[in-house]
Amino acid sequence: MRLPIFLDTDPGIDDAVAIAAAIFAPELDLQLMTTVAGNVSVEKTTRNALQLLHFWNAEIPLAQGAAVPLVRAPRDAASVHGESGMAGYDFVEHNRKPLGIPAFLAIRDALMRAPEPVTLVAIGPLTNIALLLSQCPECKPHIRRLVIMGGSAGRGNCTPNAEFN
Repeated sequence: MRLPIFLDTDPGIDDAVAIAAAIFAPELDLQLMTTVAGNVSVEKTTRNALQLLHFWNAEIPLAQGAAVPLVRAPRDAASVHGESGMAGYDFVEHNRKPLGIPAFLAIRDALMRAPEPVTLVAIGPLTNIALLLSQCPECKPHIRRLVIMGGSAGRGNCTPNAEFN
């Protein structure tokens, strides 16, 4: 049985690889993607995610999420990922559009419809997840597991750049 997951992401180059892994891993069932500002603006991360889904011919719904963090000034990693977030890679034009609701509400709706608890995988800033958990506490029992890319236990990556998310 495949593990149902929702992927919350800020696609720059690194997340493009993770998205491909989530789409093509036979043990995963990627059911929803959401974007958040991080590596670049949320408009750019959303465009990148839609372009990647089109590139891989993946019919996965996508919702645009938070444009700014909840508790600090926004910052990005355009110096690492390029102005577009994808180091200037030019994708083929497409007509894909995001869902018409904010990411945290798309996650809420999909969780409440899911026949079993879903694993949330957050590989960008956690703004959408914070909004979901604070604004929609009824969703908590529908979350099987929350997996994040960030943090360290004890010593290790503790600089602002190492802990960008």
